[in-house]
Amino acid sequence: MKKGFTLIEIMVSVSIFVIVAMITTGALITISDVNRKAQAIKIAMDNVSFAMDSMVTNLREGANYHCLTETTGNLDGYLTGASFGEPSPCFDNGVGLVFGDRRAGRGGINKRIIYRFEENSGLGSIQFASSDASSNYVSLTSPEVDIDFLRFYVPNVGNGEVSRVTIVIRGKVSGKTPTEFNLQTTVKSNF
Repeated sequence: MKKGFTLIEIMVSVSIFVIVAMITTGALITISDVNRKAQAIKIAMDNVSFAMDSMVTNLREGANYHCLTETTGNLDGYLTGASFGEPSPCFDNGVGLVFGDRRAGRGGINKRIIYRFEENSGLGSIQFASSDASSNYVSLTSPEVDIDFLRFYVPNVGNGEVSRVTIVIRGKVSGKTPTEFNLQTTVKSNF
């Protein structure tokens, strides 16, 4: 009798090998997709963190906070100072914020800054404008980030109180399975 494998034994072992290879390949593809999604979420959240850090840095050196209940229309008057006026608090509907920046002169207000929520074609973003640049608004968030909710809360202004601003951001990172996020921070003015 000859020693060796029968045709049936070879077919069974090859079938088992193919099944194991398919399961392993599926697992590797799933791991690759999960890694790609994690990288996309990290990049988008880094973008949102950059926007939040930019706002915090400027607000810390700011003064005369004015809440905007509307961010549509011509807001250039806030940048030029024509409609700046006295500080104004907001408790629930601040979709934008304009304030004076004191960094350069450490005495008077050298420029004005506006942050606002803008929705365009169904995607929300955080926008920025400054009086020392053109009055064009720049989006601080990338298109992959959809901001659903941006509110500024300024409970105390004037009367010798130290101003503080609370920022609340809610949104999602787009993709096959959107990932939602919520951020909140409170900034106290250095002035």
